[in-house]
Amino acid sequence: MSHRCNNSLVVVALAVAAWLMSPCASAFILTKPLPSASAHPRTIHHSSVDSIIDGPSNGNGDSTLTKICHILQNLQKDLLANPSKLQPILQQHQDSSADDVELSSENVVKETLLSTRIPDLQLQLNRTRTGPSTIDGAGRGLFATEDIAKGELITCYPGDALLCEYSELEIDDEEEDGFDEEDIDFEDEDYYDEEADYVEEVVLWGEHVDTSDRLEEDEVFDGIVAENVPPLTSYAASVDDVYSVMGMPILDNNPAYYSHFANDGAGHIAIQTGVDDAARIGIEEIISSYVSESVELSNALHKPIADGLHLGTFASKDIKKGEEVMVTYGPDYWMNFEGG
Repeated sequence: MSHRCNNSLVVVALAVAAWLMSPCASAFILTKPLPSASAHPRTIHHSSVDSIIDGPSNGNGDSTLTKICHILQNLQKDLLANPSKLQPILQQHQDSSADDVELSSENVVKETLLSTRIPDLQLQLNRTRTGPSTIDGAGRGLFATEDIAKGELITCYPGDALLCEYSELEIDDEEEDGFDEEDIDFEDEDYYDEEADYVEEVVLWGEHVDTSDRLEEDEVFDGIVAENVPPLTSYAASVDDVYSVMGMPILDNNPAYYSHFANDGAGHIAIQTGVDDAARIGIEEIISSYVSESVELSNALHKPIADGLHLGTFASKDIKKGEEVMVTYGPDYWMNFEGG
């Protein structure tokens, strides 16, 4: 299965490798490799940039963050002490095609907590609302309902579904067996097809998601064209090399988990760029323009909290009440954007 990629975005895909070698790339820290080596090309946000936040503030978001970390750490201890509570995730693994992947208890606990919405968290974390985005054609956006200082927690990214890629575990095994990366011809197109064979991809659903709302695997990656439903991966954000959380847009009544509604203010540069424009302007200039504007317009970023047990969205600049919250997706997101 693969996504349809807007022809006008091919130029972005071709330029990413050059962009990563440019000075502009220092504005980003991509938490996952480019999706070309995956069995399912996806649109995943990569906006975890530690350097944007100089230090935490002492505002409301800080105290709430401390409470969330304590809650997650206590839940982690409880799950490790009571393995029977991990059964829902373990059962999904048994029902999946990757049931032979060996995971530690710590991995399973992490998957459980990443795919959990902490009950009643909105009573303590209620700083945003959704509404029509100020970006033309972007649909809904995320807006602050109070002033938020730089460094403060804004909201959390929901793991309504959790995308697990176990390629890292597979690579480790191969390296132990004498796997030598120098033997690979990365310019060989067949390499990526061969690599896809060992990428174990699993979609795990949070217990809070009603079974009637859960999508089939094809729908997660490809959407439902007949109903104009985009891929769920369009609402995904990377946590680390293995896990990406995906928020369901239909679950929109909990402001403690609204991160998946934050837009990229410079996405129009990628969407509106055509092949003729690339030939006239130059692909490196297009990438540079996107990066510069996206960084300038963004006022927030996604960042793991509690040692990766949750993903939060933090203010990278002071945000005024009523202002739209924007993040940077990064060029790799737009490589696989479903432009129709």
